[in-house]
Amino acid sequence: MEKLKVVLDWFPNTNHTGFLLAQKRGYFTEAGLDVELFGEVHGSMELHGGDFVLGPEIAMLECMNRGIGMTGVAVLTQKCDSGIVSLKEAGITSPKKLEGKRLTHWTPAWFHAAIRRVMDADGGDYSKVKLVNLDVGDILSTLGTLADATWVYENWENQVLLEAGKEINYFNLGDIDPIFDFCAPAMAATHRVLEEKPHAVRKFLAVLDRAYREVAQAPKETVLEVRDQLPDDATDSLLIRSQTHLAPILLDSEGRWGRIAPERWNRMADFLVETGVIRARMQNEFTNGFFTK
Repeated sequence: MEKLKVVLDWFPNTNHTGFLLAQKRGYFTEAGLDVELFGEVHGSMELHGGDFVLGPEIAMLECMNRGIGMTGVAVLTQKCDSGIVSLKEAGITSPKKLEGKRLTHWTPAWFHAAIRRVMDADGGDYSKVKLVNLDVGDILSTLGTLADATWVYENWENQVLLEAGKEINYFNLGDIDPIFDFCAPAMAATHRVLEEKPHAVRKFLAVLDRAYREVAQAPKETVLEVRDQLPDDATDSLLIRSQTHLAPILLDSEGRWGRIAPERWNRMADFLVETGVIRARMQNEFTNGFFTK
């Protein structure tokens, strides 16, 4: 059995159902893999000794520019399912309306470059946003108390808010500017595992391809099958709502999971160079070469 460790980008949620399903049904074991999944709330690409780490393309590129050896090997959804959510009472209906409001943020420079870009496009002034440095673990206790708005994945926080009966405003950043339909959430592999265990990487991605195709075909059934690995406080109806939302964007036009569309990756990477977030493009930033054709 080849051991692999995967560091999730957050606590296990419906973005990760393919991983959880593969583990639950023994697909990893069938492939000769011993896979450890490690998840926690964090906004940075902490490897924790992992072979794979999940996160946004932006964070991966920043890590590469700091000399951390990693390459993007998969994207979880074929559309970037992220944007800014707020309670309806805050009146944040577009990026410009963030002026004077409290927005949670992470420390990396890419966060600020991204929000500044979408605000500029909407005629807003990013310097007028009240920034709150916070990794949001509980959206319900954050909005309206600690902050007015948060950058979220629509499949989880929006569904949590709606399930709780909250009225919300939300805008997807990629709908405002195609640059922000970037690869997120995505998965990077360390150069070490790519060099030392290429066959294990191929088997790992093949298992995930299989599992996510099954999730896309039967979102309700698969998410309930792994519900024991998902947050205890998440109701079945929340999980079904979330997984059903994700199902149409899990696979590409050929019905495959995980393949990185070069245009999605390159638009964002070029933007980060233009804005000085990263110094330069790197070799081997991403590859689809470990997928079976």
